[in-house]
Amino acid sequence: MLMVHVNLGSKKNSDFLTRGQPKLLRLAVAGKDGVPHVSSVWYLWRDGYFYISTSEDRLKVRIVEENPRVALVVDTDEDPHEGVIVEGTARLTKEKVREMTLAIVKKYVPAKYAKAQFEDLMRYPRILIKIKPAKALDIMSYKKR
Repeated sequence: MLMVHVNLGSKKNSDFLTRGQPKLLRLAVAGKDGVPHVSSVWYLWRDGYFYISTSEDRLKVRIVEENPRVALVVDTDEDPHEGVIVEGTARLTKEKVREMTLAIVKKYVPAKYAKAQFEDLMRYPRILIKIKPAKALDIMSYKKR
């Protein structure tokens, strides 16, 4: 497996993050105690940022409050394996939380269930984790012959 520094704003990488079968984002955070926490989440890539909508009471939210430095992976589980590994800085915000949560739900949930899923999620106080990438690596894998 080869890794190369990439520009996430390029058409190829933007298409990878936004098109096709929705992919999970694996978010890694570590608090002041240094203990890592990883979670798989739905995400939206928009205007050079990753957006994650989550309940305010989640561990990842508390950790980002302590330490905004994060790492993440968005990848595929099928050959040829493709993906990006990103290091960046996270910020918590409630700005546009409903709009972004709805966009994320529409990306992952079939249209006929999206409204109900959105309403269910919004029953609990939500917050966005907005991640600004600082460094990105492209995961390039060999293809099976």
